[in-house]
Amino acid sequence: MHPPSHVRRCLRRLVPALAAGALVAGCSSLRLERHLAARPDDWPTFARTTVHTAAASCTLAPPLTLAWTQDVSAGTGNGSPVVMDSIVFVGTLRGELFAISAATGKSFGSISLGDAIEGSPVIDANVAYVAYSHTPMSLVALDLIDGHPRWKMSYGDVEVTPCLYGGRLFLGNTEGTFFCTERITGAERWRFRLPDNTALKGIRSSAAADSGAVVFGAEDGKIYALNAETGALRWAFDTGAPVEAAPLITAGKVIAGNLHGILCAVDLRTGQSLWESPTGAPVYANAVPAGDLVVVGNLAGSMSAFRLSDGMKAWRTDLDGPVNSGAVLSGNTLYVGTMKKLVYGLDAQDGAVTWKVEAGGRIRTSPAVAFGCLFVTTDEHDLLAYREAQ
Repeated sequence: MHPPSHVRRCLRRLVPALAAGALVAGCSSLRLERHLAARPDDWPTFARTTVHTAAASCTLAPPLTLAWTQDVSAGTGNGSPVVMDSIVFVGTLRGELFAISAATGKSFGSISLGDAIEGSPVIDANVAYVAYSHTPMSLVALDLIDGHPRWKMSYGDVEVTPCLYGGRLFLGNTEGTFFCTERITGAERWRFRLPDNTALKGIRSSAAADSGAVVFGAEDGKIYALNAETGALRWAFDTGAPVEAAPLITAGKVIAGNLHGILCAVDLRTGQSLWESPTGAPVYANAVPAGDLVVVGNLAGSMSAFRLSDGMKAWRTDLDGPVNSGAVLSGNTLYVGTMKKLVYGLDAQDGAVTWKVEAGGRIRTSPAVAFGCLFVTTDEHDLLAYREAQ
């Protein structure tokens, strides 16, 4: 038995708050000494792109070896580390944003602007957009060069990664309201309220965007597609159970799992159901495309691959521990962490385990691949960097 989602969320806030630990020495502020330049292998947001493909531009072939570790003082939520111009940015459940050298693991500093960062920061040139929960000003644009916020705005409790698309930010809150905001000022452009949301069922699914549509799941069991320009409802698809996983958009399909363990594929344009496949247990992880397959993990500890065309199961691999987060694809290898403190490498075509390592802490946050490294965070407050073995 696994605890309900609201209990899991309370626990992941409580554990970091109770744990002992101090800020890394000299990390009372975050201020970079140079402007950031975009690189082809950057990972600037959750799952790397606005469609959440979670595919790296570089290939890391297992076995990997640990290059360095850095203490980030608290656990991390449902996002991932992000990487821009050889700097890794990590948001924590204590509300701190860290900047760390991808090459050496040296910390450039940290800053705390709120209570908890559940999702990922979004890095856009020299600005980090960060969403907070339990914080009055819950969306912040932080200037990474001068170390001061450009603006702060109140959008309720936000437990998702903002989606930066078309020069605007899109995000939902835990009370069931979805917002489009201006990137430059943070001002609200439009809002969409979940229909018939009398029970205040929230939005804990990080939005994806493509082809003029922004798509997200909600705790009322539906996947919503809105016009990104106006906020008008394009369609709503009822999956039959709460959707907290971030949706994937690929090949004209929206794919997301729900808490009944059903992976759903919906036509992006029409909202028509294309297929539904059982995974066997609740899904909190985002699905990842791998060629003609789509792969997702569940709380029973299995990774399953389904044919993108019709949802037929291609393979299943049982891992030693619940999978709370999404995998990342690098070459033909899927890297994923479990709540049993293990990081796996799987062959994307048949699910065979090609690498496994003990990480020293539970992994609830998706990894990232950039700058020749696999970056993993754990509940033991560590950011780990793995490189190809020499």
